[in-house]
Amino acid sequence: MSKQVQLAILTLDFKPDFGGVQEYLYQISQRLASYCEVTVITLRKGNLPPTTRFQRITVPSASPQHFWQALRKTQPTHVLVGHAHPRLILAARFYGRYATITYGNDYLAAQKRWHRILFNALLAHSTPLLTISQANAQRLIKIGLPVPAIIPPGTDPAQFFPANVPNPQKTANLLTLGRLVPRKGIDTVLQALPSLLRPFPHIRYQIGGDGPDRVRLEQLVATLKLEKVVSFLGKIPPELLPDVYRQAHIFVMPTREEAGGRSIEGFGIVYLEASASGLPVIATNSGGVAEAVQEGKTGILVPPDNPTAVAQAITTLLQDNALRLKMGQAGRKWIETTMNWERTAKQIALALDIYEP
Repeated sequence: MSKQVQLAILTLDFKPDFGGVQEYLYQISQRLASYCEVTVITLRKGNLPPTTRFQRITVPSASPQHFWQALRKTQPTHVLVGHAHPRLILAARFYGRYATITYGNDYLAAQKRWHRILFNALLAHSTPLLTISQANAQRLIKIGLPVPAIIPPGTDPAQFFPANVPNPQKTANLLTLGRLVPRKGIDTVLQALPSLLRPFPHIRYQIGGDGPDRVRLEQLVATLKLEKVVSFLGKIPPELLPDVYRQAHIFVMPTREEAGGRSIEGFGIVYLEASASGLPVIATNSGGVAEAVQEGKTGILVPPDNPTAVAQAITTLLQDNALRLKMGQAGRKWIETTMNWERTAKQIALALDIYEP
């Protein structure tokens, strides 16, 4: 570790809250602490895991002034804006040089706001500009921003690992985990289920997470008479999450891009967690999701909004136990060798020039 290098990470979203950005920033903060001193500056309070290796400073509001004051107080040598929010980037710009990570919905939201020109200018000033997928990189270039460095997320193969789940002849468990919003495509899975119940009468579908789309999804379950098939698990504590994956046979989340590009799935860490847990994945070529799945190797990609294609993919995996296991094993190997947080953190450290191989 270089004690001379001090990295500050700015974020509005962080643990103990749940979410993809929160998980990403916590995990890279943990591992970047092996390369330098790390301080996370955030609004979020609450207990962090006892194994936390970095310092956290909380600010009283989302005002750029409060983040700037925290930077002035800590005097880091490097600043990483943890997601592309104008208040964070403005605070970093007032301090000096900074890098920014973009995910998808963060920079897309600003393109429809009054501050778009200023926001894009601040984002373009990032040194370097980082993003999590090739799909995101193409979108950033299309709106006139510099070519970003692409650093995909990872997951922790020590936390998520396979279990000896029985052959899905008696009960076939499907799983989706995520915030309950329309872009996750959970309604597409629900619409696929009725056609699956005749060949697979013991199929079950668990939906983990919560969000504004839950009421609509529950109504759809009632309309399709799937109350005995579908379970809403609500928010799942992190310590229970690995077991939820290990009880499943297939992970399915056929995301969609909402009209006008208002909301996209920038990558999808849950697909990697499923692969680490030895599950085959069913997903779509939407946003950056296709980069979280190796088509035909770790999972199956289907068109968005296509219940028939989802049903066919599920049928393929349930009828071919050897293929299901083979895809799960390939996914596990991919996580162990490539798609893990150690690799992500190392690439970020190289991009920020805080590590030399």
